[in-house]
Amino acid sequence: MIGAKEAQTQVAVNPSKGKRLRLGRIALLVGTVIIYIILSTGALVLYGPFENIRRTVIGAILTSRHPWVITPFFSAETLAKYRPIGFDEMGEGSMQADDFSAIHDDGIEVIPINTAKYSGSLLVVKDPKRVHVAVTKDLNNVGQTVSEMVKDANAVAGINGGGFYDVAGRGTGGMPLGLTISRGKFIGGDQEAVQPVIGITKDGALVVGKYTYKKLQQLGISEAVSYGPQLVRDGEPYLDESEDTWGVAPRSAIGQRRDGAILLLALSGRGNNGIGASLLDCEQVMLDHGAYVAANLDGGYSTELYYAGEFLVTPSNPLGERYVATSFIVDGVGRA
Repeated sequence: MIGAKEAQTQVAVNPSKGKRLRLGRIALLVGTVIIYIILSTGALVLYGPFENIRRTVIGAILTSRHPWVITPFFSAETLAKYRPIGFDEMGEGSMQADDFSAIHDDGIEVIPINTAKYSGSLLVVKDPKRVHVAVTKDLNNVGQTVSEMVKDANAVAGINGGGFYDVAGRGTGGMPLGLTISRGKFIGGDQEAVQPVIGITKDGALVVGKYTYKKLQQLGISEAVSYGPQLVRDGEPYLDESEDTWGVAPRSAIGQRRDGAILLLALSGRGNNGIGASLLDCEQVMLDHGAYVAANLDGGYSTELYYAGEFLVTPSNPLGERYVATSFIVDGVGRA
C-alpha cells in the first residue's frame, strides 16, 4: 500500500500526471457548466414567461422531422395549443380571374433577399404559363432532386413543391401528398375529397384554396400540388400572428402579382445564412414584392431554388439536395 507521503512524492516526480489531473478537473467543471446552461436555457424557453419564444420554438420542433423530441415534456392540451396550423387550413378558394394567356414575356428577374434572420432569393417569372409541376420519374417509389427534375425537363429553373410521404423516414420522397396534376395530367390523390391545392390554370392564373378534383377541372387547372397554408389573399395578408406557429426554418413559397408574374421564393436557415424564416416572414416578403395571392410550399430540408444551372438558395440538408416528389419548374424559352 502506498502512503500519502509516497503518493505526494510520485506526483512531484511525475508532474505530467498532476497536470493531467488538473486538466481533467477543469474539463469536468466546464462540462458541468455547459450542461447547466443548456438545461436552464431550455427550461427558461419552454416554461418561462416568454410566450412568443416558446410558441416559436415548440412550433419549429413540431414541424420538424423529429417532433417526438418535445412531446414528453408537455401535456396533450399544451401541445394542442402550440400545434402549428395545418397546411390544409386555407380559405374556400383564392385566384385571379384574369386570363394571362396573351402574355409572352420571356423575362426572369432574380431579386436577392437579405436580412439578419435569413437570406434567399425571389425569382420573378414574367410569363406564368412557363411554370409547371414536375413529378419524380419513379412515382410512388423514389423521389428526385429539384435540379434533376429541371434538367430532365430541359427547364431553366425549379423550386421544391408540395408535401410528400416519407415512408419510414427513409428520405425517399416518392409519394406526393394530396392532389397532384402535371401539364394537365392527373397524377394522383383523392378525387372526391376537398383538399388544399396550390394550382395554376392553363391560362396562367395561380389558384390557392380547398377544392375537389372536379372543381379543379372546371377551373381549368393544369398544374397542382397540395400544401399550404395560404399566405396572401386578394393582395392582403392571410395569416396573423396567432397563426404563425411553425417557428423559423428554411421556407419556400409561390405567389402571383396582378400582372400575372409568378413569384418563386426560397429563404435559407438552420445555420445556412441565418436561423430561418417564419410564415409571417414569407408572407411579408410576398406582400413587399406585389403578391396578390401566395401560399407556403414544403420547407425545411426540402427548400431550394435552382436557376440557370446554379443554386440561388442552397439546400440546408447536410447531405445535399433532398429527394422530393414534386417541384415547380420554369420551362425554357420556346417550349410549348
